[in-house]
Amino acid sequence: MTISGTFHALGSPSGHAIHFRARDPELWGKLAGFPVTLNPQGQARVRLEGIDTLELDFQGRHQPLKYAREALDFLLSRLGIRGNLFGPAHARDGAAGYIVAGRTDRQGRPLALVFRGDPEGQELDPDIALLSRSINYQLLQAGLAYPAFDPGLAPRIRKELTLVCRSARNSQKGFWPQDRTNLGVVIDGGLSQLGKYIIFPRLFRHLVRFLQESDNLRGFKPYLEGHPDPVLYLPTDRSTDLGALMEVQNNSLKLTAAPEDLVFAEIW
Repeated sequence: MTISGTFHALGSPSGHAIHFRARDPELWGKLAGFPVTLNPQGQARVRLEGIDTLELDFQGRHQPLKYAREALDFLLSRLGIRGNLFGPAHARDGAAGYIVAGRTDRQGRPLALVFRGDPEGQELDPDIALLSRSINYQLLQAGLAYPAFDPGLAPRIRKELTLVCRSARNSQKGFWPQDRTNLGVVIDGGLSQLGKYIIFPRLFRHLVRFLQESDNLRGFKPYLEGHPDPVLYLPTDRSTDLGALMEVQNNSLKLTAAPEDLVFAEIW
């Protein structure tokens, strides 16, 4: 379903989430899933579907800021939002645009393809022809986002996002030359070291939670077993858990699967 409205940078945006005010608020009630959560300004926090960007602030921790900020700047620039967005000179908020969404997540966030401009009243189908115009696709294309799939994403869309992700990686665009997700990282100084590595953001979030209680990786695998993160591993079409796809040895760890080969039970 296509929903027109305006994008708003206030409210802690990131490269994969931004506030959006629908021109017709009644359309929110047509999305499947949990009821849409609106702030006092009538805006929903939209989660860009199919992607995940480096964290600017997760429980007070961030990933390498160069690429986390570049992803946010890319999103805001493509939406036409400019100015000093986080200071008194805030300017040009409320850029016109639209989303294509069909469902929400557990937090009441619409999961959507995001676009600048006006759809000109057309009911758009989130199919291949439209996909490359989305900022979701363009963030992957620029090497500023990881793929992040869930079962509600149409397989044909997932396949196209996989192709553009692999093209960006092979071309060494954006953060890919520094990505350590499958190569591995060494964490022997707790949270103080975690922020220097470029890794799959979902893994980063798990590590932040774990390292709040520990200064090394011993016990991380049992932690994951106690905090299951169900996932479908596409190459074998096998349901498993993220912990089963992690290799942890002493103070080093790595993900043994490519992010685009994973379909998580839910996005968070």
